[in-house]
Amino acid sequence: MKRAQLRAVVLGGVAWNTMVDVDRFPQPLPQTVFASGTHDAVGGSGAGKAMNLAALGADVTLWALVGDDEPGKRVREELGRRGIALVGEVDPLGTARHINLMDARGDRISIFANPGSLDAVIDPEPMAAHIARADLVSLTIHNHCRPFIPLVKGAGKDLWVDIHDYDGENPHHTQFIEVADYLFMSTAAGGDCRAFLEQRIAAGVKAAVCTCGDHGASGITADDGWIDIEARPVPTVVDTNGAGDAFFSGFALSWMSGGGLAASLEAGADHAARAVHVPGLAPF
Repeated sequence: MKRAQLRAVVLGGVAWNTMVDVDRFPQPLPQTVFASGTHDAVGGSGAGKAMNLAALGADVTLWALVGDDEPGKRVREELGRRGIALVGEVDPLGTARHINLMDARGDRISIFANPGSLDAVIDPEPMAAHIARADLVSLTIHNHCRPFIPLVKGAGKDLWVDIHDYDGENPHHTQFIEVADYLFMSTAAGGDCRAFLEQRIAAGVKAAVCTCGDHGASGITADDGWIDIEARPVPTVVDTNGAGDAFFSGFALSWMSGGGLAASLEAGADHAARAVHVPGLAPF
């Protein structure tokens, strides 16, 4: 019997990015820097997850604030080209714009040229029917996404939350951490996630994952304990933007299809390796 297509809802996190490639990051001194390349592309953590979930075959609906402007038009066109249904509101401050400096190692410095309306007051109700039908709900950690939390929980749905490079202290993350049923974070910049994620598993989180860039990833559940995997070797890295979203998506699709922790970690690593082979947030 053919497996039903997984229905995913991604809440928040879209931008229009200008990518600037440099051999190395400039020192904080007045200077002229020559880029080795530049291009524009859809950005944002929500868009990255939506695009990667769609690339893996999911039926994806994305809610986001997008401006009624030229960058917003380009965002809508690219999401539509990938078969992603965009449901959202017009951002009065315009589409979020990021300028990302990328060095030869794939590390990034993000400049929020226009952060958009991060503290906008939104009405979550237009997404109620989409959430009720969803198999997977991913929540981006923007302030304006907080009103979706009671709606998702009231529908009896699990929340998948990526807290990125959480430092263990930032109070902005607290509510998102406490409501997460599946929790992801990154320690690519250093640090140790184990004690923190063990506490979250003890608090009832169903699975927690820590990605560590080219050092691999680790996951934990109450039944499995810790499982560590190595990163996939990638001879030529084209673009590391979206690698974490790709890992998240590969893991989530495997898990929702009945894969265990080990298999889902491997699926995340496989898809992340595919994603960094191409420019943009996700393979098509």
